[in-house]
Amino acid sequence: MNSIIKNDCIDIYEEYIKDLKKLSGKRILITGGSGFLLSYFVYLFLYFNEKNKRKIDVHILDQNTKKFDYLKNKQNFTLINSDITKKKKFTVNYNYIIHGASIASPVFYKKKPIETITSNVDGLLNILNNYKFSKSLKSMIFMSSSEIYGDPDKKNIPTKETYKGNVSCVGPRACYDESKRLGETISTIFYNKFKVPIKIVRPFNVYGPGQSLKDKRIFPDLMNNIKRNKDIILYSDGTPTRSFCYISDQIRGILEVLFRGKNGEPYNVGNTDEISIEGIAKLAVRLSKKSLKVKIKVNSDKTFNIDSPKRRCPDLKKIYRLNKWQPKIKLKTGLLRTINYYKTENL
Repeated sequence: MNSIIKNDCIDIYEEYIKDLKKLSGKRILITGGSGFLLSYFVYLFLYFNEKNKRKIDVHILDQNTKKFDYLKNKQNFTLINSDITKKKKFTVNYNYIIHGASIASPVFYKKKPIETITSNVDGLLNILNNYKFSKSLKSMIFMSSSEIYGDPDKKNIPTKETYKGNVSCVGPRACYDESKRLGETISTIFYNKFKVPIKIVRPFNVYGPGQSLKDKRIFPDLMNNIKRNKDIILYSDGTPTRSFCYISDQIRGILEVLFRGKNGEPYNVGNTDEISIEGIAKLAVRLSKKSLKVKIKVNSDKTFNIDSPKRRCPDLKKIYRLNKWQPKIKLKTGLLRTINYYKTENL
């Protein structure tokens, strides 16, 4: 495990040790567990199992689990190399489920819109239909997205969970936005009808160590160019703003919702500090201490920025009320950790 990721896991472990011990002797399923975000849970549980006699039984489901091949023969870790949309039957009684299997990068979900919809809808239904009468399931998370809000107007920024959204159902981003929205509808129906203990998490622009440099989102592109000493090319005018959340804070937020969230309800998880796309690019270059330029270039793909929100910033009052949760990692700190990670990793 990379030292930066391990230190993040230690910080989370020390803060949430009482909650994490509730998972001792329990079985948890993580779908999309090889992805950037949820792989951090695998690292966290790996660290937990190293420190505790009573282990967590971790099952990782993903179409490609090669990332965790080193866990194949490790006790209390099970790799399930499978497509969630095709896995109709589950025979294991899970106590906790974190469902995050999905295509998440705009570049890729635009190329695979049907696959994106099926992973967010059919995959979720496959799990819920198997566990709607489960007596062992204590808590489940559906990983939704801040994209369900679409492009909020100024009156709804910061954006509360009660905002109904300004979303196109026919635009190039609709396959992701609308399937996540439908996933939330399905989640609430299964809670209301079958009392499935499911909660909904809406992440806001997560970044940090471990994200593939081929992901095609802003942070992988920044890290890729910094690593290779190439100028930064922005395919927008650089003015849209985002509130970037460091990955360890996102994991902390998901844990809050998993253990203390109300069933059938959505929770924003993110950071409230906004910065423009051009601003984050210039800050990353400055922190990297490299002499790179940030350039604006019109993308040849005319659909590239269609329906992309001008601002994205969460209202975090709802999750704060659970246990006074709030993000801890400042942008500069998280950026430095991320830059240092890619310096040391041969990716």
